[in-house]
Amino acid sequence: MITYTESEILNLSNTNYVQVPYNELHNHTFWEIFLILTGERIHTVNGKNSVLTAGTVCFLRPLKDKHCFVKKADGDYSSHRDFYVVDADMKNYCNIVSPELYDELFNPSMPVCFPISSSMLKHIEETLNSFDAQSTIFSQTMKAIPFSLSLDLLIAYQLTKTPPSCPAWLNEFVKELKKPENFVYTVEELAEKVPYSHGYICREFKKYFKQTIINFFNEQKVNRASFLLMNTNLKILDISNMVGYSSPKNFIQQFTQRFSLSPSAWRAKNQFASKK
Repeated sequence: MITYTESEILNLSNTNYVQVPYNELHNHTFWEIFLILTGERIHTVNGKNSVLTAGTVCFLRPLKDKHCFVKKADGDYSSHRDFYVVDADMKNYCNIVSPELYDELFNPSMPVCFPISSSMLKHIEETLNSFDAQSTIFSQTMKAIPFSLSLDLLIAYQLTKTPPSCPAWLNEFVKELKKPENFVYTVEELAEKVPYSHGYICREFKKYFKQTIINFFNEQKVNRASFLLMNTNLKILDISNMVGYSSPKNFIQQFTQRFSLSPSAWRAKNQFASKK
């Protein structure tokens, strides 16, 4: 079995477009995220086989997952894309989405695989193609992978998770709370679209999600703010307004509470994606 390390793959493309029918069993000292683009692939990971179809994303963990693709008897005309994230960066990205997300991805007995929508699949491929046009050589620090792409897939995974027996109407309401374009509204305004009383909505939300709607909504907004701080040069006041805070003081307070750093300190420590 082959183990790929960061130093050994410096001369490889960091967003491989792979059409080969199969490869050798291997693992990595970093995270590999792969996406099935077309057709079906027989995937072997940790001794178990599964058939993955177009639109499937898989998060393979450092040194934990031994995998390869198996050649189909009738040939294999599928394709997939790989890209790589060092563990320290993955912890950082996961924390932006949810403090528990890294453990959810790293600790299960098998790696997390999940489907994405056709529109998300198109978005990912367009992003990777754009990145290929700019840089085909693996960066020295492995940070040339688009930060926004990793975050998009982590958020997409979060959206696939709902509490057991969560009512469909509540699941749809949660999706509305997570949409950046809705951050300029209040919880009350978004709840007006739900055919139940505000009190009932609040009780059901806390029952299934173990926190208040306000806390959940604020968490989504400051997560989005952290993304904008990393990937744009927008002023903090403008970001505060974009994520629905009429008071910069409240925004700074909520952000600092979530990340233990002020927005300006967070940007100074973490901003690299916007410079690529």
